[in-house]
Amino acid sequence: MAPPSSATERLQGIASHLDSVEASGPSGESSAYEILPQWHSKPTHLRVVCVGAGAAGLLLAYKMKMNFSNYELLCYEKNPEIGGTWYENRYPGCACDIPAHAYTYSFEPNPNWSSFYAYGPEIRQYFENFAKKYELMPHVQLNSRVLSTTWIEEEGEYEVIIDTNGKQTTDRCHIFINGTGFLNDWKWPDIPGLHDFGGQLLHSAAWDNEVDYTDKTVAVIGTGSSSIQIVPQIQKKAKHLTAFMRSVTWISPPVGGAILGEEKASAMKMDGMSDQPEGAQYYYTEEEKKRFREDPEHLLMYRQKLESSVNSLFDMFIRGSDVSQAAELTMREEMLRRIGPGHEELKAKLIPSWSPGCRRITPGDGYLEALVQPNVTTVHRELVKVVPEGIIDDSGKLHKVDILVCATGFNLAFGPRFEVRGVNGVTMADEFAPEPNVYLALTVPKFPNYFVINGVRGNWASGTALPSHEVQVEYILKCAKKIQEEGIRAFEVKHEPTVQLNKHIDEWHKGSVWNAGCKSWYKNNILGGKLWIWSGSSLHYMKTIKEVKYEHYDIRYRNQNMWAYLGNGRVKAEIEHDLAKLAPYMRNKDVPWEIES
Repeated sequence: MAPPSSATERLQGIASHLDSVEASGPSGESSAYEILPQWHSKPTHLRVVCVGAGAAGLLLAYKMKMNFSNYELLCYEKNPEIGGTWYENRYPGCACDIPAHAYTYSFEPNPNWSSFYAYGPEIRQYFENFAKKYELMPHVQLNSRVLSTTWIEEEGEYEVIIDTNGKQTTDRCHIFINGTGFLNDWKWPDIPGLHDFGGQLLHSAAWDNEVDYTDKTVAVIGTGSSSIQIVPQIQKKAKHLTAFMRSVTWISPPVGGAILGEEKASAMKMDGMSDQPEGAQYYYTEEEKKRFREDPEHLLMYRQKLESSVNSLFDMFIRGSDVSQAAELTMREEMLRRIGPGHEELKAKLIPSWSPGCRRITPGDGYLEALVQPNVTTVHRELVKVVPEGIIDDSGKLHKVDILVCATGFNLAFGPRFEVRGVNGVTMADEFAPEPNVYLALTVPKFPNYFVINGVRGNWASGTALPSHEVQVEYILKCAKKIQEEGIRAFEVKHEPTVQLNKHIDEWHKGSVWNAGCKSWYKNNILGGKLWIWSGSSLHYMKTIKEVKYEHYDIRYRNQNMWAYLGNGRVKAEIEHDLAKLAPYMRNKDVPWEIES
C-alpha cells in the first residue's frame, strides 16, 4: 500500500482509523461501545415543534434561525394568519396599555409607531413585518390545530397529531414547545338562553368587523380590559348603550403617563397649540418618527426610559407598602374626579375596597367618562336570562337591545387544550389535578423535552411581556442546544426542585396585593385561591431564568456512554482545517471566548 501523499491525507487516515476503533477495557477486550465519527459536540439533527405563531412562536423561529444549525422547526398555528392574540382580538378600541415603544422585541425597535399607545392593527402589522423581514413563514403551518402529543421514551421523541383543515396528520419531534399562551380559549358567559338572542351576538375575542352599531341599542357584559376599551368606542356611535357591570375594578392612570404628559406639553410648546387628542393618547409627529429612524441611540434611550418607568411601578404590588397605599389614594381620587358629581351607585359598585393590582389594573382611557354620558345606563345586577329581545336581570327587568357584546374573557389555560402524555403515559391533565406543579413557568416534571413559553407562575402581572418571552425562549434554546450537542434523549426537570420553588412562591405571595380579597384570573377566579403568578418583579423573574440550573434536571442519553458526544478527539475547526479558529483563546484582553461546536 502506498504511503499517504500529504500531511492532510495522513491526518484523514488517522481519523478514519480512530472512528472505527472500539474502546477497550483494562483487559484489552473490546466492548460494544464505539467512538462516534464526529467532532466534539457536533450538533445532531434536531426537530422542534412549537404550537402557535404569535409573539412567542415567531420569536422562537427567529432565535433558532440566528443560532442553530442542522435543525427543523415547525410552528403549527390554528388560525389562518399569524399574530396570535393580535390576530384574534379585533374589537373596536383594541390597543396595548403599555407604551408602544416598550412593546417590541428588545432587539427589534419600531421607529414608526403612530401613537404612544399602539392600536391592535398596527401591533399585528409589527409581528407580520418581523416575520417577513427574517423570512420566518417557512417555519409556520397555518390552519393547523395540535390535537395531542405523546412522549416515546425509547426514541426520545414526541408523536404529535395535528388537524389541518379537517385532515389529521402525524409529526415527530425531539423537542415540543407550547407557545399558545394562557388566554387563548375565549368563552361565552354562562347565562341561560344566551344563544336564543334574536339580534347580533358578539364576543370581544371573535369580533365581526361588519357589524355596524351606529344608532343601535347595544349591551356590553363585563368590566375587564376588553370591555373597558370597547365601551368608549361604542358609546360614541350607539343610540343607547347598557353596560352590565357585575365586578368592581380599578381604572388606573395611564402606564407611562408622566412621559405621555411630557410629550403633550412639548407639542403644545412647539406648536403654540396641539391637535393631539384629549385623554391618554399622543400621536407622534413625522419629525419625531424621522429622528427615531435616523438616530438609533436617541430611540434606544427613549425606549429604556419607557421600560424603566414600567418596571419602577413594582412596589405598588407589595401589600401595605407606602407606594401601594399612595396608589390606592391616587386612583380613588382620580376615578371619583373622572366620574364627576352624582352617580353614587356607579362609584359604590365600581371602585374596589381592595388594593390596586389585586386584579389586573387597566388605564381605560375614556371609559369612566363614557359611563356617565346620557346615552349610557350602567346595571349592577345579576343577569338571569337572555331572551330574543334582550336580557332579563334579577329584578325581572327586560333590557331590550339590538346588539349583545360579551366581553367575558377566556378560560384560563393552566394546562394546554390538547392532550399531552409524558413518561409512562401520564397525562398533563391528570398531573395538573388538583393543581399544576410547574417549574419556572417553563417545564413540568414527567414531561421530558417539553417546554412552555409563559406558563403557570410566569410573569403575568408586572412589567412588559415581550422581554420575559425573550429570556424564556433563550432559556429553552440553551436546553435545546445541550440536547442537540450532547446526545441527550430525555431532558426532564426533577420533582423536588419544582415543589420547593412553588413553596417559596406561595410563601412570598402572603405579602403581595395579589393575595388580597378579590377574584382574578391570577387566582383562577377563586376568591382566596392560590396565586399562579411569579413571586416578584419582572426583572426578578428574568434574573432567575437567565441561566439554566442543569442540576435540577434528570438527563438520559441516547448512547450508553454519556460522554459519546466527545467524538473523535477533535473540534470542528480542526476537522474543517479552519486556521482562523484554531487559537480562539489568544486575545489582547480578558474577554469571553469559545471553541465552536
